[in-house]
Amino acid sequence: MASTGTIESNSFLSGLSIEKQNTAATEQKTSDKDMFMRLMLAQLKNQNPLQPQDGAEFLSQLAQFTQVEGIGKLNTSVQDIASLYRSTQTLQATALVGRNVQVDGSTGHFDGNNAVTGVIGAEQAATNVNMTVRDSRGAVVGTYSLGDISSDETDFTWNGTDSAGNAVPPGKYTISIDGLISNKRTALNTAMNVRVNSVSITDNNGGMKLNLANGTSVDANTINQIL
Repeated sequence: MASTGTIESNSFLSGLSIEKQNTAATEQKTSDKDMFMRLMLAQLKNQNPLQPQDGAEFLSQLAQFTQVEGIGKLNTSVQDIASLYRSTQTLQATALVGRNVQVDGSTGHFDGNNAVTGVIGAEQAATNVNMTVRDSRGAVVGTYSLGDISSDETDFTWNGTDSAGNAVPPGKYTISIDGLISNKRTALNTAMNVRVNSVSITDNNGGMKLNLANGTSVDANTINQIL
């Protein structure tokens, strides 16, 4: 089922504030450079011709001016690079809209057509493994046997039917998996494959969250893999 992705931003006002601060800082730097040049020219104009100012001092002042100019250009370059980085991150994140990503947890989303899938984490060899599916209210939809699993990462699938084989309505479902480890019933760590519905920009530093079909939002850098 096709999905339409959107980008949301809750930082527009703060962005305007930062833009004003950057403009003010630029104007201040320009004013400082103009003042520096005027003072140096005034020294040249008003110096005693019989006792001219030491050329080394002029060179020192000129070096200071050049240094100030260089620092200003460097700051501008860094800001440009940061802006480019944020733009690149945004483009990469928006490319995920409509795709599935794998995130740690047990909450999945059934769209009415496609099976819900996920993985059982590695290093969890177990016997008599069971998968229990619950709806958004916590009611058990069905319990299914997965047999024995090795210590390798293991895929699992739920086809969207209850224990009697009846199709369930679309929605958010929780899948918990447990098994016997050293003869003790143990909950196993899982990750779910979930579709990305939209992307939210959370700050001016490129922070982004992926809004998933299961109703959760996760940081873009916490996904396990893109499917």
